[in-house]
Amino acid sequence: MKNIFLCSFLLISFTVFGQISVGTGTTKQQNNWRVGGGIGLGFGNNNYFGFSVTPFIGYMIAPQLEGGVKVGYQYGSQKNWKQNLFNFGPYMNYYPVRSLLLRAEYDYYTGNQKYGDNTSISYDESALWVGGGYHTSGAIQMHAGLMYNVLYKEGESMFSNGFRPFVGVSVGF
Repeated sequence: MKNIFLCSFLLISFTVFGQISVGTGTTKQQNNWRVGGGIGLGFGNNNYFGFSVTPFIGYMIAPQLEGGVKVGYQYGSQKNWKQNLFNFGPYMNYYPVRSLLLRAEYDYYTGNQKYGDNTSISYDESALWVGGGYHTSGAIQMHAGLMYNVLYKEGESMFSNGFRPFVGVSVGF
């Protein structure tokens, strides 16, 4: 009985592994294009409410290199102010090993913040984010990590610090 089970197992294993194509060069690479993004929602003290959306589209330039463009919108409001902020720019993802993501993205931010006393502040700022994190593989991917703005200048930037976490989902087609 053991011999029948062992022979059946080996036959099935060979059949399954025989379906894997290795180095033939005839298979078309799937999922070169990626679309996705991130959505954020925040609540806090003094009736703070925040919302953000950042869609992107990318293309696998090489097996481990993805490039693309993204746009974003952020809304924030608190007891005595409201903010609208738009951003756009290119990005690059490099996947040196399974589950590791290295990321660089340039963003140009523009928008304003209006106060209850009818004063406002306009924003026009560039950011160059570099960092890394974790990503899953497959047609549907999740990525999360941390980036640093190398153009950040304390006291001059619209950002409270130079670090920013990122989380998102993408679908390949």
